[in-house]
Amino acid sequence: MPFQPRFSYTHSMVRNLGVIESARAVVDVLPLPPDRVLWLRQAARQRATRNSTRIEGNTLNSTEVGQAVVAVGRTQTEMQQEVRNYWRALEWIEEQLEAQRRLSEEFVCELHCIVLVRGHGRRGTRSAYRVGECPMVDAATRRIDYGPPKPADVPRLMREWVEWGQSQAVAALPGPVRAGLLAHRFVSIHPFGDGNGRTARALATTELWRGGYDMRGFLSLEEHYTANLQAYYDSLQMGLPVDFYEGRHDPDHTPWLEYFLGTMARAAEDLRKQAVALYDPENRPAPPWERLRRVQQQLLTRLVVRGLNEKPPILAFAPSDVVEWFGVSATTAREWLDKWRDDGFVQPAKPGAQRVRNYLLTETWAKLLHDVLHSARPKKP
Repeated sequence: MPFQPRFSYTHSMVRNLGVIESARAVVDVLPLPPDRVLWLRQAARQRATRNSTRIEGNTLNSTEVGQAVVAVGRTQTEMQQEVRNYWRALEWIEEQLEAQRRLSEEFVCELHCIVLVRGHGRRGTRSAYRVGECPMVDAATRRIDYGPPKPADVPRLMREWVEWGQSQAVAALPGPVRAGLLAHRFVSIHPFGDGNGRTARALATTELWRGGYDMRGFLSLEEHYTANLQAYYDSLQMGLPVDFYEGRHDPDHTPWLEYFLGTMARAAEDLRKQAVALYDPENRPAPPWERLRRVQQQLLTRLVVRGLNEKPPILAFAPSDVVEWFGVSATTAREWLDKWRDDGFVQPAKPGAQRVRNYLLTETWAKLLHDVLHSARPKKP
């Protein structure tokens, strides 16, 4: 039968939805210094990447994550590749939402393929559903924590999941509730052999952003999960039997939603406090950030990460950097740079050179980048 999640609104859920909406109202409209807006976006992206991969056992610290994200032409360890993949997956989601792409099985398979890229050479564009059993085993006790559905059932379950996700009934739910339900059902189906947890968290982010809960790009739930990983795991399991078919196929999702909305409320309230502390009463005119294409915003964020991790900061970038960071061809990178040059977003590092090997941001955006790097550096006593 089609998937129809069961849950009841509790007092804590209603209260936390109110906290989320109140925080969003403040964060979305409060005037902030332009450099802090870009810094907060970069910091949130870095925390989300670090903590989502940390849940899967990645031990890279924040500095190492930043270094891995902007590394070009260097051999990557598996952990470095994981954080590069997750960062790129979040960028890809932004691009798909800008194109108004809907939830679909193809969307999920493409997202998972980015999350799980390994090694070099020719890469596919979509992942295939698993064809084998993949029980979740506790690393310490070697006991099975969860037995996902049979591989033969995965295509049907995913089809029903998408049909529910596209339904009018779902559209009527509050955005955070939709995100929590979609993510939990996805991770319960466990459609791929690996990378399901990271993909589920990325899908929750997708639905929050789609519903207007990105909070200017500052929101990151993953760090709140890792603050108490056992609570995260227990909430996913909800005290149900190990076997999918003995309870996880049709559970009451209320316990999970209480946890998910409580986590999001704490994250949103933290952002509200940050925004109030950074409030800029002068309301200075900001660079037209929101008028930039998503990939241009992402380039600015990458340059912030590079500037914070290279000493001295390296603010010039080459077409080959664009190729590696965004996974596009050299031809596409050149086309983007030519368009950005015409739009006054970038300029050649050496004006007048016959062949442009490196680019810089134009004055407005270069000043914003310098302001971010200056404000992010530790202040001398």
